[in-house]
Amino acid sequence: MNEVDEFIEMFDRERIIYSSWGELVLQRICDSLAEKDMESILKITPSYRLKDISSLIEKAFYRSKNYDNPYKDITDKVGVRFVVLLTDDIPIIKDIIENCPIWEYSDDRDFIKEKEEKPYLFDYQSVHYVVKNLEPISIDENTIIPVGIPCEIQVRTLLQHAYAEVSHDSVYKCKAKPSSDIKRRMARTIALMESTDELFLLAKNELNKSNAKIEKWANLSISMNCQINENYNKKAKDKILYHILNVYFDTLTDPLFKTYQSYFEVNQDYKEYFSEKINSDCISGSYIKQSAAIIFCLFMVDKKPQIFRNKWPFSENDLNEIMLIMGK
Repeated sequence: MNEVDEFIEMFDRERIIYSSWGELVLQRICDSLAEKDMESILKITPSYRLKDISSLIEKAFYRSKNYDNPYKDITDKVGVRFVVLLTDDIPIIKDIIENCPIWEYSDDRDFIKEKEEKPYLFDYQSVHYVVKNLEPISIDENTIIPVGIPCEIQVRTLLQHAYAEVSHDSVYKCKAKPSSDIKRRMARTIALMESTDELFLLAKNELNKSNAKIEKWANLSISMNCQINENYNKKAKDKILYHILNVYFDTLTDPLFKTYQSYFEVNQDYKEYFSEKINSDCISGSYIKQSAAIIFCLFMVDKKPQIFRNKWPFSENDLNEIMLIMGK
């Protein structure tokens, strides 16, 4: 039996071992993401796959890899891929891989390190790990994963994944050798991809700051409303509150927030006064009365009446009722 046939026979015999290990690696990382409540970073359902035998044979014997032991040296006989949205999601999965107690890992490719070492080179981008189990793992009575079975883990962004899929099908699988023009265009694509990712990250960071600001005001409004309105449903999504806070977003300064924080302390009678008005028929707009936005509205009428009136997004009748409560 020649070495190619021996390779094929060995892989057929161990196929279930590699498949079981790939499935276990996938599940372990997914479970860790679930524990951290971070499953939402995955933008394509992750999966594991066994490498096609023809690809293995080509890699082992026909690509001038010069393996000492082709079967042992090829570490991607089974692989798992995780696709996230942007590059700032990648460290979350890297941390899980590097801190899992059931395997040892090697950091086989990290595009971030490659960019630091070769800043002028624009090439395929992805994070590759190879993990090997530290102890034998019993899957069932017939299947045991021996120590040291390798599994490759790839972590990419959506943009990197799109590039890899196109380049793999159009360039890597192409029988003709890519011209310098093609290589140049692919490099330009990666440069554009990096710029796009960077712009998305900047936009995401600004949005996160805005969301944090809105949440700060919303949480305080809900807390204050719970003090005076026992019928307020704290668990329900208060869409009116968030809508109104967004309307007045530019007005929500830090000094105004400090004033809002101490509003009931400085105006001790307001808590009882507001409670009486909100639970009476003074405000007919039920959508306002049922929202924690009512406290914010009364506060704004008191402190920023002209801005509040000019930007009011709902009916004139509701506006008049809120203004009248504050004597405006």
